[in-house]
Amino acid sequence: MLGRLSPLKVAGGVLVYGVGVGIAYELRRPRPPFPTACERCHIFNALAPEYDAQIELDEQSSGILELRKEMVARARGRVLEVGAGTGRNLAFYTNSVSELVVSDYSEPMLQVAASKVAKLRELPGAQLPQVTLAVADAGKIPLPDNLFDTVVDTFGLCSFEKPDEALREMSRCCKPGGTILLLEHGVSNWSFLSWWQAHRLNHHVSRWGCYWNRDILGIVRKSGLKITHVTKRHWGTTYVIHCKRL
Repeated sequence: MLGRLSPLKVAGGVLVYGVGVGIAYELRRPRPPFPTACERCHIFNALAPEYDAQIELDEQSSGILELRKEMVARARGRVLEVGAGTGRNLAFYTNSVSELVVSDYSEPMLQVAASKVAKLRELPGAQLPQVTLAVADAGKIPLPDNLFDTVVDTFGLCSFEKPDEALREMSRCCKPGGTILLLEHGVSNWSFLSWWQAHRLNHHVSRWGCYWNRDILGIVRKSGLKITHVTKRHWGTTYVIHCKRL
C-alpha cells in the first residue's frame, strides 16, 4: 500500500495530521484568567523597557510602521496623542504640528518616550515641536475642552479599560471641526480569524494587555464622531479610522 503513495501525498498526510494534533492541543490548552485593570497596568509597566525591541521587527514586516507614519503625518496644529506608550509615533510628526501633548497611563512607558524626545532633538535639522509628556488615564484626561486641533490614538482603544469613555474624552478635548485619527487592533470580519482572536484572547491580554477583538467600528460609531475614512488591513484585524468632531 505504501508503495502506491507518492512522497508528496505522504508529506501532505503528515502535515494534516500535525495540524490536527496542534489544533486539538490548542483547544484543550487551559486559558489564563483575564487580568484585572491593576494587573494590566503592571503588564504595560513591565513591557516598557523591552517593548520597542519586541515589536519592532513585527511592525516593520507587517507595514504597521508605515501605517503609523502615514496617519500621524495628517496631524495639524495643537495635537494630543492618547495612549502614546513608548512614543513610537514621535519621529513621524511633521512641522505642521505646533504643539504636542503626549499622554499615557504607564509612567515607565512615558519614560522611554521622554528619552526619544531628547534623542530626536539632537538630530541635525530636528523639527520636533514643543512636547509635553503627561501621565494620564485616557478615561479622565486632565485637560480643558476644545483645546486640540488633532487627537491621535494608535492601538489604544484595544488597550484602554473603558474604550467608550476614552473616545468621549478624546472628542471632548478636540475642537469642533477638529480631527481624531485612530489606528487600532479590532475584530476581523473573517470568521476563522475572529474565532481565533476570541479563542486566544485570554493569552493575548495576559501577554500584551490588549483586547485585540473589540468591535472598534461599533465603538467609534456610538461616539457621535463623524467617520470620514475607514480602511482595514491584515485580514480585517487592523483599522485605520479618520474622524471629525462635529
